Amino acid sequence: MILALLFLAAASPPELEKSCDGGNATHCLELGTQLRDGLGVRRDPARAADLFRKACKGKSQAGCAEDARALALGEGQAPNARVAIPRLEKMCKQGQSRACGVLGDLFTRGLGGPQDALRGEKLLEDACKKHDARACSILATLAYRTGDAERAEQLAEEADELGDPVAYERLGDLYAATNDTVRAIVYFKHACEAGLAHGCAGHGLLLLESGIDEKKGRELLQRGCEGGDAKACDVLEKFK
Repeated sequence: MILALLFLAAASPPELEKSCDGGNATHCLELGTQLRDGLGVRRDPARAADLFRKACKGKSQAGCAEDARALALGEGQAPNARVAIPRLEKMCKQGQSRACGVLGDLFTRGLGGPQDALRGEKLLEDACKKHDARACSILATLAYRTGDAERAEQLAEEADELGDPVAYERLGDLYAATNDTVRAIVYFKHACEAGLAHGCAGHGLLLLESGIDEKKGRELLQRGCEGGDAKACDVLEKFK
């Protein structure tokens, strides 16, 4: 959690944008990641895709991997996995862990070809071992879905320590779906503290629905709504 907070504290979005405009590809990538995930800012996948493209043009390897991912998924553009995947495969063969992780994610989803969970998870495992935070986050979700909650939680913590708290948000959703309110609140709280609007929304909704703390629940839902979580806004409107 500490690293995630330091990541946010390092530079504000306006500072990152100014630096990105000045040619700092790393800051283009950081701002794009924040906008894609809603990490301390309102989510804007289309703008994030533009920033990933800019980071790639600035010779950021991770930026190129995220640019290809956005193309494969159609974020801010028409989806084209057939073009994106060969790019990722080339980068992965060159040893770029982010590209391998993105490729693994796409394979587990069955994008660009038949679903290949075995190959996808192997790519994700290798990328996570090389400290690619997002690969660890994705593996956390996969581990939970296969019934290994303990490993899922370990991977989520590892991802967060590497600077990606998104797994906490996803685990919050998964625990909430199985009515494990206590664990869901724990993970949503972590996600919210890291700056993820959906984490605040999930935490607030559970506090409100369970009657544990309706006032705080509304406050967290408001924070989630202001951060771009549409469901939080809908819930607040419903409970007016």
